[in-house]
Amino acid sequence: MSSFDLLKREIREYIYKQGWPSLTKIQEASIRYISQTDSNYILAAPTASGKTEAAFLPAINTVNVWTSGLKIVYISPLIALINDQFKRVSELCEHLNISITSWHGEASVTKKRKLLKNPNGILLITPESIEAMLSLRSGEARNLFDGVEWILVDEIHSFLDNNRGLQLSSLLERIQYYMKKVPRYIGMSATLHDEDSSQIKDFFKNGIDTSILLDRTRNELMITKKYFENNQKNQSTQAIEAIYSYSQQESMLVFPNRRGDVEYISTNLAKMGKKNHSYTRYFAHHSSVSKEMRLSAENFAKNSVYELFTICCTSTLELGIDIGAVDSIVQYNAPHTVASLGQRLGRSGRKTKKSILHFIATNPWDVLQGLAAISLYERNCIDRLDFIKKPYDVLAHQILSLLLEYSGIEISKFKQLHRVFFSWNTITDEEYDLLLKYLEEEKYIEVLENEVITGISTECLLKGPDFFAHFITENNFAVYNNIKRLGEIPLTPAVAVDVNIFLAAQVWKIQKIDMRGKKIYVTKATDGNPPVFVSGGSNVSHAIRQEMKELLLNEERCNSQSSEIQSLFEKLKADSINGCPYQITTPSGIGLRTFAGTRINQTIQVLLSITHDDILFRLSDKETLIYSVDSPIALKEMIEHVLAIEWNTDLLYDYFSQHSDLLNRYVNSMKFKALLPKSLQINYIIENMLEPKAALKHLNNIVHDLDA
Repeated sequence: MSSFDLLKREIREYIYKQGWPSLTKIQEASIRYISQTDSNYILAAPTASGKTEAAFLPAINTVNVWTSGLKIVYISPLIALINDQFKRVSELCEHLNISITSWHGEASVTKKRKLLKNPNGILLITPESIEAMLSLRSGEARNLFDGVEWILVDEIHSFLDNNRGLQLSSLLERIQYYMKKVPRYIGMSATLHDEDSSQIKDFFKNGIDTSILLDRTRNELMITKKYFENNQKNQSTQAIEAIYSYSQQESMLVFPNRRGDVEYISTNLAKMGKKNHSYTRYFAHHSSVSKEMRLSAENFAKNSVYELFTICCTSTLELGIDIGAVDSIVQYNAPHTVASLGQRLGRSGRKTKKSILHFIATNPWDVLQGLAAISLYERNCIDRLDFIKKPYDVLAHQILSLLLEYSGIEISKFKQLHRVFFSWNTITDEEYDLLLKYLEEEKYIEVLENEVITGISTECLLKGPDFFAHFITENNFAVYNNIKRLGEIPLTPAVAVDVNIFLAAQVWKIQKIDMRGKKIYVTKATDGNPPVFVSGGSNVSHAIRQEMKELLLNEERCNSQSSEIQSLFEKLKADSINGCPYQITTPSGIGLRTFAGTRINQTIQVLLSITHDDILFRLSDKETLIYSVDSPIALKEMIEHVLAIEWNTDLLYDYFSQHSDLLNRYVNSMKFKALLPKSLQINYIIENMLEPKAALKHLNNIVHDLDA
C-alpha cells in the first residue's frame, strides 16, 4: 500500500483537488512510518521540501474524534511562522471541518476565548504563550490540553542548544501532566548533524522512542565570491554597488550579521535605486522594524510575480516563513555557522531547484571564515551543537513558574522537583539545594509552614512580559570618551580594561568598565596593539576554524581560489613567524593564532591567565588570535606551562572567584543570572562556556606542530 493510500479518503480528496503532482520524499516517508509505528519522529529535510504537510498530514490522519478536545498542538519559535503556517494549513482544515486557532501576543483575543470555552481542533502557539498560560492561568491550561494527542515542534534545531529550548523541554513535560494520554511528538528541521542525533532524540521526554527521517536532497548550487576592503567607518561602497547590481537582475534576500548593517545596506540600495530610476523594491526586515513594515515586505515578496525585490534581513527570515520565489541569497560577511548558511540558502531556488549564493565580505577574516563555511556546506558537514549541560538559570526560572502554576507546592515535593522532571536530570542534589537556599535568601521563594510559595522578589520579576521569555538579547554597554557617547558594544569575555576596540572609525583603549551604569570609558589608543573585534553573535565552531586553517595553508586549495583571494590569503599569512601558522607577530610581541572554535579560544585564554597571572592575555576571536601584553616569555614555553598543570574544575573555579570582572563579562548574556548564587554562575561558565579537555588537546597538537 502506498503512503497516499494510507491517508483517509477526505485527505486524499483534498490533495487531489489541490493538484499536487505527487508527495515529496519526506512526506512519503513520514506518512508511512508515522502511520505504521507508535514512535516520535524528527523530520530532517531541506527548506521547501514540504515538511509542514509531512508533519500535519499523518498527525491529522490518526485523529478519529475532533470534538472531544484540542488534538494537535503546533509550537513555533516565531509568531511570523505561526501566522504563515496558519494560512498554509487552514485551507486543509477547512476542507476537513477542523477548527484551527493561533495563540500568541498578536492573535485574536475573541478566538482564544472561544477555544478555551470549547477546546477542539488544532492550536498554533509559541513557547512563551504556553509559559504565560501555565504561570498565570493554569486552570485554563488544564482544560485546554486535556485531550491532546499530538505535539508538533517546528524548526526544532533552533531550540536544541539554548535556554529557550531548555524552557520548551520543561514546558512540554509540564503540559503532559494535564493530558489524559501520552502525546506523540513530531519535530521539523532543515539542518541536523548526524552525531547530535542521540541528544536530539532525547528532547521529547514522553517515554516513547524517537526516530529520525532524513532527506539529504539539495538544490544545485551556484556561488559568486567577492572581497571589498572596507573604509574607516567599517563600510564598503563597492560592496553596496555589487549588491545593487545583483538586485537589478534577481529577487533576493541579503543577510548581514548585524541590524546596523541591515539598515546601512537597505538605505543605500534604496538611494541608488531612486537615483537610477530602478523598479526594484527595497526593504529592511529585523526584529526592531514594526510588524506592519515586516508584513509589507513579506507580502510583497510572496505576491510579486514580475517585480524584483531585495529584502535586507537578519535571522528573522532565516527560518521557514514562506515568502515565495527568491532567486538568490547574498551573504554579507561570514555566517557564524554552517547550519545558518544552509538555512539561508534554503530560501532560494524553490521553483528553479537552483540556489544562488553571492558571498560578499569586507574583512579579510570574514572572507576566510565565509569560504570555510561554504566549503563545509558543500561537503554536507553541518556544525555540531553545543548543548547546555548544567542549565541552572532555566531551572531557577522554572521553579518560580511552577510555584505560580500550582499556587505553592508542598515542601517535600518541592525538594524533589529536579528528580521529578527529566529536563533537570543533570542537576545534582547538592546543586539543587544550593539553588533553593539562595532563592529563599533573596526572597524569590518563601516557606510557609509545610508549603513553598513565591516571594516578594518574584513579584518584581512579574511586572512585565519578560518573565515568560528566555530570548537571548545583546546586553549592550554605552561607550564614552570623556562625556562624548561614541556608540554601544556588547559586553563579552573579550572586552576588558586595556583592550583596544574599533568604534566610530577609530581605535580606542578601554580604561574603565562600569557594570552598574552599563558604561565603558575609553581613550584613543596609541600603543599599536590590534583592536579586538567585538561581536555579540553566535560562537564559531571548531570545525569552521579548522577548515579556515586548511584553506589558508593547503597550497592546492589556496591556488583554487581567485587571484584576488589568493593575494588576500598571502597577506593573512604575512605576519606568521618562520612560516609557522601559530606564531604571529603583534605590536606587543608574539601572539598565538589558534585556528580554534570560540569556546576553545576562551578556554585557552583562561588557562594561560591562570598559569601566568602577571601577564595580560587578550583574545580577538574573529582572528582566532590570543596575544599577551608585554610578555617576556616565549610562546612555546607559555603553552608548555599550561600543559604541565594537572587541571581540574577547582582551579578554574578559584580563578573566576577571584576575578569578578571576568565572571561578569561571561554571565552578562544570561537573562536570569540574578536567580543564581555566584558559585552556580561560575559552575555554569565551567560546564557550558568552556571546554578544558578540548583546549588542552588542541594545545598539545600545537606544541607537536611547533616541534616539527
